[in-house]
Amino acid sequence: MKTKLLWVILFFTPALVFGVDAKVNWKLEKSEITYTVTHPLHIVRGKSLSARGEGLRGTDGVWKFLVAVPVKTFDSGDNNRDLHMQEVTRAGLFPLITVRAQASRIIDSQAPQPIVADVDIEFAGQKAEYPQIPLQVLDWKDGRVHMMGTLPLTLKDFKIIPPSLLTLPVQNEVPVKLDMWWSRSKNDVTH
Repeated sequence: MKTKLLWVILFFTPALVFGVDAKVNWKLEKSEITYTVTHPLHIVRGKSLSARGEGLRGTDGVWKFLVAVPVKTFDSGDNNRDLHMQEVTRAGLFPLITVRAQASRIIDSQAPQPIVADVDIEFAGQKAEYPQIPLQVLDWKDGRVHMMGTLPLTLKDFKIIPPSLLTLPVQNEVPVKLDMWWSRSKNDVTH
C-alpha cells in the first residue's frame, strides 16, 4: 500500500516534483536499468524494466528528469540473492530508488549527441550527488529519444555495508547502466 501511494504521488502530481507552473514534456516510455556488483569470485548483474519517469525543458533551457524504480523489481537471476539485496539496501523501509537529473544544452532532434547531467539519487534512505555525469543521446526522431549512460554509484555513498560471500566482501563500486527511451507527451505543444 505504501509503495502504491508513492507511485500515485510521484506520477500523477508532477507539480510536486517540478514546481507549480511546470509542464511535463517527456515520459519514460521504456527502460532497462542494470547494476553490476563485483565479488572476487564472480560478477553479478541485476536488471529492472520497471522504471517510470517524466521530464521537462524549462523556459531557461534546462532539462529536468525524474526517474523512479522499485528496488524489488531488480532481477539478478537468483531469487535468494535478490531477497538478500533487498534486505541489505533496506528496501522494506525505502522501496524506491529516485533519480533526479538536470542537464542543459540538449539540442532538439540531434543524435548522436553527448550531454552532461548533474544527478541526485535517493536510495536506501540516503541521498548522494553525482555532478557532471556523461550521458549519450543515441537516437532522436519522431518525438522519441534513446539515451544511455552509467552512474558511478558506490555502496559507501548510501551507507550500505558490502555483503560478503565466504568472508570476502563485494567491491564498493556498483555502476548502474541506464538505457532509456523517452517520448514526447501527447499534451506537449512545444519542442
